[in-house]
Amino acid sequence: MNKCLIVLDVQRGLTIQRDVSATVSKIESVMAIFEKMNWPIIFTKHIDEQHEESSLYRGKADYLEIVVNTKQHLVLEKNKPSAFSNSDLKKWLCDQRVEHVFIVGFNMEYCCLFTAITAEHEGFKVTLIEDAAGTVNTEETYDMEGLDIPDFIGSILNWSGCIEVLYTDEFSDVYSQGVEK
Repeated sequence: MNKCLIVLDVQRGLTIQRDVSATVSKIESVMAIFEKMNWPIIFTKHIDEQHEESSLYRGKADYLEIVVNTKQHLVLEKNKPSAFSNSDLKKWLCDQRVEHVFIVGFNMEYCCLFTAITAEHEGFKVTLIEDAAGTVNTEETYDMEGLDIPDFIGSILNWSGCIEVLYTDEFSDVYSQGVEK
């Protein structure tokens, strides 16, 4: 089964909002496994076309920069939560004969959630790597004391029975046999 990693919106405009270095490190570790396995990786870059105050507004080029090394991998722009809002994504995945997508990136409760649901709806097997899918939002953002956003969204997706949810160590154990850690 051909696999692909979708790395969502690991952009300066998000990652400067609070310390998300642990999540970025997990994203990089998953990327390293995909590169060692020679599995494709595709990146998205969220561009806000309408709200000038947004940290991802098109006019703020340095904030739009992806903060992990994209190397030679394709970067697609999007302006909605689901990466599939850019029709080039599905075409590219089909051209690569991808059947199983893995999702990491930001923000868990928007782009990761919507991309995972859409990918499953489009017929892909989907694995969300929970500790490599973070958010810059907090419990205060939603006025929900004690809310762990990645854990909450990961639980919902896992309980759906439609989307596999793993932590990076589980992903490594299940999918990277033979790769030096």
